[in-house]
Amino acid sequence: MLRIVSIVIGTGALLAAQDTALARREFAQAVLAGQRGDADAKAQHEEAARIAHPTAILLVDRAARRAIKDDDIKTASTLYRTLAENRADSLHAQFLYVDFLRAQSKEDDFALKMAVDKLESLQKDLPSDPQVLERLLRLYEQQGLRPKSEALYQAYLKLPQPDPTVAEMFTRILRDQDDAQSREQLDRMYRQRMEETPEDPTLARAASEHFRKTSRVPEAIALLQTHVKAAPSSLDMRVRLGILLLADKKTAEGEAALVAALAIDPTLFVAHQSLAKFYGQQEKPDLARKHRSEMLKLRGGDATEFRDVGQEFLKANDAKSARILFEKACFDYPKDVDLLYLRAVATHLDAEESAKAPALFDEAEKLAKEPTRNPLYLRNAAESFWTAKQTDKAEARLRDAIKAYPAAEKKESAAAIRLLASWWQQQNKNADAAKALLQRAEMLEK
Repeated sequence: MLRIVSIVIGTGALLAAQDTALARREFAQAVLAGQRGDADAKAQHEEAARIAHPTAILLVDRAARRAIKDDDIKTASTLYRTLAENRADSLHAQFLYVDFLRAQSKEDDFALKMAVDKLESLQKDLPSDPQVLERLLRLYEQQGLRPKSEALYQAYLKLPQPDPTVAEMFTRILRDQDDAQSREQLDRMYRQRMEETPEDPTLARAASEHFRKTSRVPEAIALLQTHVKAAPSSLDMRVRLGILLLADKKTAEGEAALVAALAIDPTLFVAHQSLAKFYGQQEKPDLARKHRSEMLKLRGGDATEFRDVGQEFLKANDAKSARILFEKACFDYPKDVDLLYLRAVATHLDAEESAKAPALFDEAEKLAKEPTRNPLYLRNAAESFWTAKQTDKAEARLRDAIKAYPAAEKKESAAAIRLLASWWQQQNKNADAAKALLQRAEMLEK
């Protein structure tokens, strides 16, 4: 933990004269207090650490936030201003002060002026920094100074290599959405930059999005294809390419792109999501279900989603896939009785794991507040207990299942009745009752 503390608050020679050892100890105590849920002690130790190390950005920020929470704006202002003065080497420290001033500027014109002055000073030294430019542009707009906003934009465009993503930020604020001149200018900038650095994934995404949002999907696809050719390992962009191909009705190419990306990295959630939707539209339920399942295993979902997809696997006689999915579901929802029963059912039906099913049915029954009336659960539990030679439990569950089948499910009810009769016959018991059961099954099957 002390290593983490040293990373957070150690800032080099500037701090050599400060008591960094004390600051580390106090910060460690603050972390421990936080873990205990003692907010007051945490704040006290953090403040002691800040006093020992007054230029530690994290500690100053937390102290200032506490002051703001207590409506002590003057103290917060002093903390941020002093930090910015003492940490001229850190752009993050400057932004903390500027953003504080921006937050106050809605009710304080002087704070607004100070924020603008600070950003203009930073912009002289960092004329292409997007964070500085966006903050300054928004403050000019807040003041209604459109000429200054325009001047800032034009100055940026005259730099040696203006970034088209930054230029696009300016146009979103300063231009109408359908401004043809701005769009053409951005087109040229994106194309030129893509020619220079086609392997840059951030640029490729921004460029493709620019053309997609302006209803030119084929050009967006072409730019992504250029990027993927230059950087084959750029899997996120390969997925994005597949999605755009599907959107452009190039279904075979889009499907192939997504499948190829998943062959390299099966954990690409967005690829599974896109293929699940695509296969659903193509009326290919087996493939759609496969990708829906992978989505749930990767990101989770609500209990109903797990239940629905798992039961689809069971209906498709894919017990193994159902079992694996229900195991994940029960990990996420360990007290959901239905999911516990379904896990037991799938385990019973999966020949490789069926020996584990009786214990899983016992677990579900113990957690349930009252005995289940679901014939699916009861029938499979009965078969599982019978295989495990727990005959009394098996017969009891099967009798309950027979009672639980609704009138419309005559076929299933008859099959359960015949099964119970066969069990009695195997044990050479209840001969007359077994015969009566078989007659009852025949009546249901007519």
